[in-house]
Amino acid sequence: MRSNVTTLIMLGPEGPGEAEQWVAGGRLAAALDAVDMAARVPGVDRIVLATSERQLANQYPQLDVQWDFDPAGQGFQFGSRLSGLLERYPAQAYIYLGAGSLPLIDSEVLAQAVQDVTRATQPLAITNNLYSSDWMAFNCPGAVRDRPERLETDNALGWVLKTEAGVEVRGQPPSAGTRLDIDTPADLLLLAHLVDHGPHLRRNLENYLRPAASQRDGSRWLAAGRRLFTAGGQVALIGRVSSAVWGHVEANTQAWIRVFSEERGMTASGRLAAGQVKSMVSAHLNRLGPTAFFDELSELAQAVFFDTRVVLAHSRRSPSTGDRYASDLGLVESIRDPWLRQFTAAALEAPIPIVLGGHGVVTGDLYGLVEVAHAGGLSGSETETAR
Repeated sequence: MRSNVTTLIMLGPEGPGEAEQWVAGGRLAAALDAVDMAARVPGVDRIVLATSERQLANQYPQLDVQWDFDPAGQGFQFGSRLSGLLERYPAQAYIYLGAGSLPLIDSEVLAQAVQDVTRATQPLAITNNLYSSDWMAFNCPGAVRDRPERLETDNALGWVLKTEAGVEVRGQPPSAGTRLDIDTPADLLLLAHLVDHGPHLRRNLENYLRPAASQRDGSRWLAAGRRLFTAGGQVALIGRVSSAVWGHVEANTQAWIRVFSEERGMTASGRLAAGQVKSMVSAHLNRLGPTAFFDELSELAQAVFFDTRVVLAHSRRSPSTGDRYASDLGLVESIRDPWLRQFTAAALEAPIPIVLGGHGVVTGDLYGLVEVAHAGGLSGSETETAR
């Protein structure tokens, strides 16, 4: 049966570790909220929830979705999985949603994107971020099906369709709603603080995160955030920092910002998969060692937001997901990789607050932090004002 607009929500598995399961629970809660949101978008007449977690169909029998389970015994490759879904569920247009991609987005943004792609007479895709897609509305399924091997992750969707398929791809203006995605524990730490401060979270995610607001250690986020909103504070942003987020932070704070921006689009461009990531920050870190590196960094800034995936990629280090998540949460004793354990311990022992995480800590989470500050959620003696 051909539908008008089919929504495809993809919910992947996580490992058995505590940090991994916390992220898995957050993504599931966000996916349930995404189902509710998609059901209210005009034109959507079918919602498909694609997952490896077969038990969810029994846990949520009331959910108005078609379940599509990952084939047993086959390795997961994003482009192939998405192409298969497009073949099985023909439609005039589609919304692809990563399970954790919509925690703060205004539903009207999604509805407008759907309206634009269904009315377009030429191939068109609208995504939250051209360089790192988390969701997309599009009317050109053939362009996706023709190049599954180029889509290792959803991050590459917008970039590949634009540069290789010649599709018009429109990115959304950057904001907390369009950039904040549940990708790592660091993202959930920031969202947990929004439970009582900042933008309203939707029901399932708020219920999931409310206990975490008091039980998870978000002290580094708060300390770094307060320094960011202290007049004359010195703050460093390290990793895949865009000019848009840098400008947004400068426009909404009175801090002095140092930016060490490297390897934007490393996933979407294929440089990460090809082992071509290069980082001056990582090279300097490797020469000094973690302790001396953070000592030197502490002389340059009073707080740091650090996208650690770039330095890991530069050094060809591939710690497990559980190790990366444990590093984000500062759980040193849970990290098996010796170098990452040493790096994380040095960051925690530094005399300044250092927020560790993935791309989100220098993108969507910073937009969210601005929202927290404007809502009065960074109260403390260090916070003087936020413009």
